[in-house]
Amino acid sequence: MVKTNMKKSTLWSAVLMALLCIAIAIGFSKLVISSKNDSQDESSKEEAKDDAAPPPEKPAGQVLRQLSTLSVVKKRIKGINAVDIKRNLKYLTKKTHVAGTPGEEQLGDWIYNRWKRSGFDKVEKKGYNVLLSYPLENERNKVEIIEMDEVTEQYVTIFESSPEILDPTVKNEDIMQAYIAYSKAGTVTGELVYANFCRVEDFVQLIYENVTVKGNIVICRYDKIYRGDKAKNAAKFGALGLLLYTEPNFLAEVYGLPTYPDGIYMPTTGIQRGSIALGNGDPQTPGYPSLDGTFRIPEEEIKDLPTIPVHPLGMEDASYLLNQMAGKEVGIHEWRGWLPNVTYSFGPGFINETRKVRLTVHNKNEVRKVYNIIGTIYGRSEPDRYVLIGNHRDAWAYGAIDPSGATAIMMEIADVFGSLRKKMNWRPRRTIIFCSWAAEEMALIGSNEFVEDYGRVLLTRAVAYLNMDILVQGNFTVAASASPNLREALYEAARMVPDPDGSEENFYELWKAREFTNRIYGRNLPPQIGTLGGGSDYASFVGQIGISSMNLVYLPNPNNAMYNVYPLYHTVYETFYLIKNLVDPEFIYHRAIGQFYAFLLLSLSNSRVLPLSCRDYADDLARHFDRLNETHGVKFAEHGIDLGPMATAVEELKEAAKLFHRRLNFIDSTDPLAVRAVNDQMMMFERSFIDPVGLPDRPFTRNVIYAHSYHDRYTSAKFPGIVDTMYLLTNSPTEDPKLWTVIKKQISTIIHAIRSATYVLAPYHVTD
Repeated sequence: MVKTNMKKSTLWSAVLMALLCIAIAIGFSKLVISSKNDSQDESSKEEAKDDAAPPPEKPAGQVLRQLSTLSVVKKRIKGINAVDIKRNLKYLTKKTHVAGTPGEEQLGDWIYNRWKRSGFDKVEKKGYNVLLSYPLENERNKVEIIEMDEVTEQYVTIFESSPEILDPTVKNEDIMQAYIAYSKAGTVTGELVYANFCRVEDFVQLIYENVTVKGNIVICRYDKIYRGDKAKNAAKFGALGLLLYTEPNFLAEVYGLPTYPDGIYMPTTGIQRGSIALGNGDPQTPGYPSLDGTFRIPEEEIKDLPTIPVHPLGMEDASYLLNQMAGKEVGIHEWRGWLPNVTYSFGPGFINETRKVRLTVHNKNEVRKVYNIIGTIYGRSEPDRYVLIGNHRDAWAYGAIDPSGATAIMMEIADVFGSLRKKMNWRPRRTIIFCSWAAEEMALIGSNEFVEDYGRVLLTRAVAYLNMDILVQGNFTVAASASPNLREALYEAARMVPDPDGSEENFYELWKAREFTNRIYGRNLPPQIGTLGGGSDYASFVGQIGISSMNLVYLPNPNNAMYNVYPLYHTVYETFYLIKNLVDPEFIYHRAIGQFYAFLLLSLSNSRVLPLSCRDYADDLARHFDRLNETHGVKFAEHGIDLGPMATAVEELKEAAKLFHRRLNFIDSTDPLAVRAVNDQMMMFERSFIDPVGLPDRPFTRNVIYAHSYHDRYTSAKFPGIVDTMYLLTNSPTEDPKLWTVIKKQISTIIHAIRSATYVLAPYHVTD
């Protein structure tokens, strides 16, 4: 019995061995044939690789290799080179590069070629035909004081505004004259009225002072609100034209601090340029990308362009005009500026009653093609999830701070990630998209056209957008604005960066120690992170399609520099000399910012579970609701508005966010479907606050929780549809009862959005 079983066992073993040998032989022959076919098709496959994302990586040895190189990736980020950033900036500031000019296109080609060499999977130039604004080359925009000649009975010029004195450190052949983009062309004549900052409340104050604005020309100072909102308000109150000037800095004036090129402050002949477009993107194609086949609104029907001529002045010319003014002397302290030896009067008109102001603007609008440069590194595991990082390329002149310092940094970050892919075959978990935007200065055009073009894809695939603009203004501390769910990710990235001044502290500890509240009052609070307005390319991402976004800047010591924006903003003095000699001579602060953005990019693109906090977002939203209730609750009650349902929705969202993050602690991080599910919930969370109808009078601004103020594009508004309407009710001479209906509708819309966010965080099904 035993022998028989042994014989059968031996026989079966022989059969199995034979079958195994046959299988191996067949498999080997297939492998040889496959390899032969692969070698024959190699050239065609290499061509296809340029445009196709790699397949998701298998969870075996390749993943282990990716993890083993992560320390190398971090080391490479810490090795970001200040000298290379300096070299980049020197090239970027060699020539002026106004939007739509050969200078801007040349920089676009340079970036395109650099990214092609850097090791990106795909680099493309995407063009859009957009309406841009320029001054005429052979006609100078100007302001004059004219007086009637009694003999000839014609007006003669007794004063004419001066062109700015150009920078002695650079060649100036290609500099455009100072102008305001999209100003209406034409000549207007009238008496001069001083309107402080041209806010709505300033014009209301002029009504109380019995000062006539209608039919006259207004002069006001920059600051407080966006220049386009100043022009909108001036036209609304009947002004024929608007003159804008920059006040001298308080500290510079009081203490005699040096002006450029000896210091960072504005010379008296310096002039701030800028745009006054009120909408984002190409003014002729709102809501749609400016591509062939897109309907273009005729210029005369565009609603988001100003209806009056507008022109900028230097301090010297502004002082001359203001000193000639008649009318009651300004007695309001907040209305008196820092121009030396100037007595501020309301007007209208001049002390010499025979004199008037004549404003002449020769601007022209024309359609030109501009190009975004888009560079892509495909993700290894989730190539259909995108983390975007970008900065605009155009400037009003040389743009050393705005925007070229940030572009110089972005180019170094791109080299780091590109070389890691090219030399080590390392890829992040998710796809990274680098973006060089065109024509931001005109109307956030490049980024907005991109969002309009790819919005439906971005809605379902974009994780976050990291904006880089005006990054290094000083060397003391940083200030950040971001979607609240990115707060902890920003803190963690800052902890990875060494102190650029060489101490043992990290960037986060430096940031925290120099936070205003901690520095002045000895507190120990985390650094404050503000909310986003509408002043840069993040506006369309967060405002139109709800993609979480951020921007961070390095600022000077407020004890030595008291200003809201750096004094040489949008002038011809933003040069390489300014950075190299006065702001960051060793480029160590540029390097620190580069390291910060690179670590943040790595975290968002490579973390298995996204570093997004819906709990932080919900907590911030609750604080904003409490403030809204404290500020306007009594007034709402007087008009029969009950905030109870909104309060309930906010509390339910807070609870849902708390439970979601509690579940997140127990997620099986080895289960790709479970990880993908919670990541998508966090990614889609801010999308819940997008209302397809848009905000009142702003159909293409759709975020009902955070958006730029309707009355100041630069400022962030919380619950913008409510707050902006209350601003009108508070600051208008007469109350429009229809505005209360607008507020009721907005509260209803916000409640629905908050409930939608609660549903998004529910555990994998629509209803509980």
